Amino acid sequence: MKYIKSFVCLLIFVLVSCHNKSTVKIDVKYQNYAIETVAGPKWEEVINGVHPDFLVKSSITNEQVCDSIIFLINKLKPMKKETIPDECKPYMQCLMHFEDGHSSVLLLGDYYNTLDGVAMMDNDILVKMIRKYSGYNHPQMY
Repeated sequence: MKYIKSFVCLLIFVLVSCHNKSTVKIDVKYQNYAIETVAGPKWEEVINGVHPDFLVKSSITNEQVCDSIIFLINKLKPMKKETIPDECKPYMQCLMHFEDGHSSVLLLGDYYNTLDGVAMMDNDILVKMIRKYSGYNHPQMY
């Protein structure tokens, strides 16, 4: 009986541990504002490769950080249609790769954020965490 209890406890621990591992990594792309210009190029041009000097690519691979980010993303709530501003003014794209093979896109903007194309209410903690671990707070100087 003692061995059965130990086995069941071990099995529960393994299942919970496997379930909590949510992502392998988060790929982040953002516009580099460290380059001195009067007015930088539009986000659409930067993300589509028209101005490669303005695009910074990084990855967040720390498992604890990724899990914390995913936890905060899962708490996001969609905005009501009447409260969505006319434009998002995006500056950062986060592509989350999950272990089961699917991916999800979070777009951070000046006026609101989108998750897989759905406008979401802002979460300052989430935005600050992504900025910190992606390197956005410490831009590359040229």
